[in-house]
Amino acid sequence: MSSTSFKYKEIQKPMLLRNSIIIKTLSLLIFVIVLIMSLSGFFFIKYQKKAIEQTTFQINNENTQQVLGNIEQDLYQFGQQLTLLSKTSPIQAKDSVITASYLKSFDVSSLFKSDEKVTLYNQHNEIICDNSMIKASTESTPFKDFSSVIPHRAFSSEWYFENNIPYKFFAITVDDKAAANGTLVANFSFKRIWQKYSSYKIGQNGFLILFDNRNRVLMHPELQRILTESLDANFFDLTGFLASSFVIEEPTFLKINGVNYFATYQYNARFQIGALALQPQSEIQELIHNMAFIIVLLLASTLFATVFIILILFKKFAFPLKEIIQKINFIANGNFDTTPLPVLNSKSELGLLTTSFNQMHFIIKKQIKDLENHRDNLETLVKERTQELEDAKIQLELISKTDELTKLPNRRDMFEKIHLEASRSARSRRDFCFVYIDIDKFKEVNDTYGHNFGDTVLKTVANVLRHSLRKYDYLARWGGEEFLCVLPETDLNGATIVAERFRKKVAKEKIKHENIEISVTITLGVALYNSKLGVEKSIQLADTALYKGKESGRNQVVTHNPEHSESDSK
Repeated sequence: MSSTSFKYKEIQKPMLLRNSIIIKTLSLLIFVIVLIMSLSGFFFIKYQKKAIEQTTFQINNENTQQVLGNIEQDLYQFGQQLTLLSKTSPIQAKDSVITASYLKSFDVSSLFKSDEKVTLYNQHNEIICDNSMIKASTESTPFKDFSSVIPHRAFSSEWYFENNIPYKFFAITVDDKAAANGTLVANFSFKRIWQKYSSYKIGQNGFLILFDNRNRVLMHPELQRILTESLDANFFDLTGFLASSFVIEEPTFLKINGVNYFATYQYNARFQIGALALQPQSEIQELIHNMAFIIVLLLASTLFATVFIILILFKKFAFPLKEIIQKINFIANGNFDTTPLPVLNSKSELGLLTTSFNQMHFIIKKQIKDLENHRDNLETLVKERTQELEDAKIQLELISKTDELTKLPNRRDMFEKIHLEASRSARSRRDFCFVYIDIDKFKEVNDTYGHNFGDTVLKTVANVLRHSLRKYDYLARWGGEEFLCVLPETDLNGATIVAERFRKKVAKEKIKHENIEISVTITLGVALYNSKLGVEKSIQLADTALYKGKESGRNQVVTHNPEHSESDSK
């Protein structure tokens, strides 16, 4: 009795707060959480700053590209409009009265702005008429690039300025077989672009500046200034700026007239327009500050919630543990209806709990562990056997479809792919071609250097061809020193180009075996798949083309004429 009473008193001994594992764990947990959240918040904000700049750069870059694309489309449509106009009978008549009346008609005048002039010249580059009056007026900026004008496609000049308004000449030859040729000229007014994009915003308060290839300003948000002053890149303190070669490839800040802007730049060489997109740096900083505030708020809220939950857990579990320890002492004397606990610090509440409990439950724990080990061994064995069967099945399937030497698909696998491609071609109505390949004088290589060297040649050629394929092409060893390649969605001309690439790459390859190094060549036959002839006869066409190449000297590509196969099918 005395012994039992002594143990009971030991368990009931009051715990010191400094020895409590819960207090120590929770204190460490709070410290680690604060440290991790502080560091992660710092690095996350730093990373997000770069991410915001990169994302904003990409968005602004895409918007700038879109604006330039729309402007290019406007200019292109203007040129197409002039091209169509040049083909009309009133223009081709080149009669000053008829043509001027037609140019002044609503159908034509509605296509051009009031300050855009359309002028018709004769074969001597003399004005016949324009759209302003019956008798042609004298142009303030005459068109001079007649030598650059061609039929069917509008020529565009460099930008020029009249009254500080940018213009670009478009000109096309009026091709008339019944009479001498003339030239139709129209000047594109940049007012068209001003109407669309002068108030275009980059971000909230950003804007676009458009330059020509001579660094002159074509557009600026302050249009009144453009109409009264001749502006160029120097006005914005852009030292060393060349519109045609200036590049911004990563997030960049430019200082313009004392203000920092987040900048992107795109240039259209076809129509000599550069677009500089500027967004105030303060907007980017505001995004970063808002993001940082949200992150800090989230981290603080998470920390507060974590500490609050930890305090609740402490209240719910720390104090009840003393009662659990008392009950464990009773269980240690014979009550085994419980589960084992890990051994912790013996000076803490949980340490006393686990020491008393594990003394009682050791034997049961061992038996359960033995049963679990046996079950795990059985499951592991079953998984291993199942995996072995799966691996064997995959290996057999691979062997049945792969050439052992070259590791390329064999004839059986290739036939399956060809028939699938033929079905797909029938649905999509797109051509595909066969390339039949044969290694030149392969028998002489075998006879001279031995079959081992011949195997090296086959593997090397197969490897060169494999690495020359596009991702959707098929290549197989067809037999002996012959290979067959299928080129989906490829016409006969494209297949011939691919086959020539095969030939050149194989010819350049040096094949080494032991102390021997040689080069080999290949002959290739190309044929278009003919649905009327079927797969096998279409392959025979490529084979026939191959042997024509062999008979005419080898190391060449021979393309089967599809007209022959059409006549054969008839």
